[in-house]
Amino acid sequence: MSDFRIKIRNALLESYKHKNAKEYCCSICGCTNLPLAFHVIEETFDESTKLPKGFVPMSASRGRIRGSYPICTSCSPPCKKCNLPIENETVMEFANKLKSPSGIGVCNHMHLSVLLSAIIKRLFKMGRFNA
Repeated sequence: MSDFRIKIRNALLESYKHKNAKEYCCSICGCTNLPLAFHVIEETFDESTKLPKGFVPMSASRGRIRGSYPICTSCSPPCKKCNLPIENETVMEFANKLKSPSGIGVCNHMHLSVLLSAIIKRLFKMGRFNA
């Protein structure tokens, strides 16, 4: 890859990581003093639609508003390998409740604790599996 592409890739990965944003709070727990990740759960709305509580608009074009629900390090901890937010059961249940798609700024590494939690909740029909 060219040097330019590597710089763009690194800048994108850095933008997906948790960062301090005092003016926003976590959409899941409401925490205001922890770093937030803004690309874990993303959503798009019409400009005429009233935006939901906790939603942070990021861009607008062609009558659509794109943005995300910020998630703190407690609800979506950073991966020890890549420092990207982990899409754990807490995040997946929240996204399922909102009927929102997951964002692209999440860790893709295998996390055994997330897998085991999903298996247990699936077996006992808990959380997002209770339907």
